[in-house]
Parts: sequence; C-alpha cells; structure tokens
Amino acid sequence: MTEHHDSSASDPVTVTSDPEAVKEAHEVMSTMDVAMLTTVDASSHDGRLTSRPLSTQVHEEDGDVLFLVRASSAVVTDVRAHPNVNVAYSSAKAWVSLAGSATVIEDRELVEELWSRGADAFMEGGPDNPDNVVLKVNGDTVMYWGGGSLVGTAIDTLKMITGRGDQEDAGPTVVDLP
Repeated sequence: MTEHHDSSASDPVTVTSDPEAVKEAHEVMSTMDVAMLTTVDASSHDGRLTSRPLSTQVHEEDGDVLFLVRASSAVVTDVRAHPNVNVAYSSAKAWVSLAGSATVIEDRELVEELWSRGADAFMEGGPDNPDNVVLKVNGDTVMYWGGGSLVGTAIDTLKMITGRGDQEDAGPTVVDLP
C-alpha cells in the first residue's frame, strides 16, 4: 500500500509497505558503509541526542543493520537505557534515515563471523574479547531519497528544496519495514 503524506506543498512524502520498496531501500542502504547512529544520551537529564559514526557489518534484507561495538562503550550504555535509535547514511547518490530499536547481542560466534580487518583497527582484543559485541538495529521505518544516478538524485533534491517541478517524484520515500 502506498500513501502520500505532505506536511506542506514543498515537502512531499510517500509512505509504503510494498515489498518492492523494502527491497529498494535495502539496495540503497547496502551501498553505504559508515552510518551515523543517534541515541538518547543516558547521562543526560534532558534527553540530549548523541550521534556517532559506526561501520556497518551487515545490511539485512528486512532493513535491520548490525554493527560491532564495545560493551563498555557509551553507545551500549545509551541503548540499554533508551533502545530507540536512528541510523543515517549519506552518499553522493542517496540519503537514508533508518528508525528503529537497538539491542546488544553478546554472541561470540556472531562477533567472530562479523569480524574484519577494519574491526581490528578500531577494536581491541579481536573477536574473542568479551568486550566486543554486536549492536543490532531492528528497523521500523526507513526514509530514503535517491539511490539512482548522482545527477537524478541531485535534480530531485533540488526540486524538493526549491518547490519546483513534479513534486510526486521529488520527495523522500518512507518504507514501513516488516
């Protein structure tokens, strides 16, 4: 099912749960590695948001993503206190915002499966270190713009910003994930 939700004439949004849209959102996300993960800062008394760059280990077909993190890190403390998070990706061709809830998975086999040379550069002790864990974001919705050619994305973005052109095609798509 596809719906259009416009907060204003210059801000069109298409909302869908169509399996093809889920597939397209996955394809757009899977071309990107580094994400900005936004959490509610557990040490903040006023709900301050904090964003951190993380390298994505896995993009699952249903929109979930997995990261390697340290169990002793502030991001894990934040997630355990407030599991609702946002994951943002950006490239020259597309922008993605994934909203969902995060969980910490302490599974040595999964950590080993996801481990890479890149993880060695940022995390100590290898996959056997019990401080190295998996952070899984279970996506509820994903909003994305672009994903096609760089020129097409730039034109659609310019149309959306300026309020010119066919607004049906200029805005983001929001996908309700399974």
